[in-house]
Amino acid sequence: MSLRFDALALAVAAALLWAVADPLAAAAPAGADEVLPTCLELIHGGRYADARRLLEAALAERPDWAEGQVWLALTYVKEGRWETARKLYERARQLDPARHALLVPYGWCLYFLGELEDSRRSFEAYLEIYPNHSDSLYALALIAYDGDDSETAVRLFKRVVQLTRARGDAAREALAHARLGDVYARTGDLGRARLELKQAVGLDPGNAKARFKLSRVLRLLGDTAAADEEFKKYGELLSGAAPRPDGAELLPDP
Repeated sequence: MSLRFDALALAVAAALLWAVADPLAAAAPAGADEVLPTCLELIHGGRYADARRLLEAALAERPDWAEGQVWLALTYVKEGRWETARKLYERARQLDPARHALLVPYGWCLYFLGELEDSRRSFEAYLEIYPNHSDSLYALALIAYDGDDSETAVRLFKRVVQLTRARGDAAREALAHARLGDVYARTGDLGRARLELKQAVGLDPGNAKARFKLSRVLRLLGDTAAADEEFKKYGELLSGAAPRPDGAELLPDP
């Protein structure tokens, strides 16, 4: 399983959302209302070790502070240290079993650790509570894709398209179209792959990976001129000549 930018972006978005969702929950130590905003600023600035020092000091005072465990996990997610983040999410769920939302970032940790069956179960458990959570459906689609289950992957990615389009989330809809392009290309349906990838770059013109994939599909279809044009745009995106448009970064999926 290769490290995927789209999955990584969704994992970070999930970790951030469930860290800030209820920052002053029960069992918070004194001064948490000051510590957490400072930690958020440090995390946004990439100063993860500094944020950890503050959180660890607070947790030394109140080791049963579930929210502190969640924020600490976020610092490790940001660094791609999935095993450490996983253990912290497990500790947070032990402290607060009703915090079902942690099933999402926990599922992403398992995904990146290659534990796909446990990851699938985590996302499915969350979907039993919130059946239209598009990021969890996207995760299940990726797991199906990894397992060569193209039929399930197509069905789930199409559902993600429906949900994200309904709420006007163009960035996530573009990711789903791009992944549908991957599935169709794998199965040899290059015509459908081209259509999906064109929709992806139409929704998110700064998606360099989708443009690169589209250039390859166009070349396989014999449309050399169009392939060259898409590859040129891909190169411009990589060089910074055509930066991603405002709003293209993923926000947490509520």
